[in-house]
Amino acid sequence: MQKVAILGASRGLGSCLAKVAAMAGSDVRGFARKAGPAYDRVTYHLADFSNEEGQCAVLENLLSHPVERVFITVGGGPFGPYGQREFKDHLWAWQVTFLFPARVVHALMATGRSCQIILTGSSVAESHGDPGAASYASAKHALHGLHSSLRLENPEWDLRLFSPGYMDTTLLPRNAAVRSVGVWAPEQVAEDLWEWALGPDKGGHRVYQRHPA
Repeated sequence: MQKVAILGASRGLGSCLAKVAAMAGSDVRGFARKAGPAYDRVTYHLADFSNEEGQCAVLENLLSHPVERVFITVGGGPFGPYGQREFKDHLWAWQVTFLFPARVVHALMATGRSCQIILTGSSVAESHGDPGAASYASAKHALHGLHSSLRLENPEWDLRLFSPGYMDTTLLPRNAAVRSVGVWAPEQVAEDLWEWALGPDKGGHRVYQRHPA
């Protein structure tokens, strides 16, 4: 039974992925601020990724109990004019969306043990400006840059970047205008992500359209 870790497993894509991985027979360790839905073979570990204590707890768990695959689906940030939001809100976005994933990758690479690491980007925000979401978009830009740089620096590592489009989750407001254009079902995206993770490493980056065709 392969061992899988999902960082950000309580809701959205991470929660759906936990279900898919468990149904495939994996032993899943989910990390989040709160427990997600109860699935067989999924164990939740509570941790706040925005602070030192929570980050250290996750790293200690991953280093003490190695896994074959690590999915980092966590991310988020404030919405609204950049200068009208408190700076601590932007710091939270950068910490959770970029700095913590970067720290996890660093810690795992430093062990020298081989494991697959999949970061979650965004076809909406990682290569384009996103008005009203500057801190989130800048964090996704940074994640994209980290991935492409480390792929060149460490070609032997199976480090991948999965970049979905708009998804129908609680993270996207019900009145969001983009819903009228179409949004992806997170259950289907999670299945795609799992199948892609099991397949050969061909370029290490999968990018979705922003909206379903």
